[in-house]
Amino acid sequence: MQQTNTSVIARRVVIDGDYATQSYEAGWASEVVIFVQTEGPHPDLELATEISPDGIHWIRRGEAVTLEAASAIAELSLAAFGNWLRVTVKGATPQEPARILVHVNGKG
Repeated sequence: MQQTNTSVIARRVVIDGDYATQSYEAGWASEVVIFVQTEGPHPDLELATEISPDGIHWIRRGEAVTLEAASAIAELSLAAFGNWLRVTVKGATPQEPARILVHVNGKG
């Protein structure tokens, strides 16, 4: 039987520039779905996943997703990622900030 776990890696974080979540150790999982939610108004946001061999050096994995200003939630999926992962968010500015929540659901 597979196990599943959901972790919050960003909770109501207000961003006004490029942002990357804390690294998340998920080597036990065979796949993850990452949910990025917003609270309140926000500009279009570009969401992407990055992977790392050590939690320090990062490379992009998979395609970026746009969370449009009219939407409040988007998802990113990974199935081959090693041990460490994180989410990057671009598009927020001091004039148009965003408040985000990021959940990682791993299964393995």
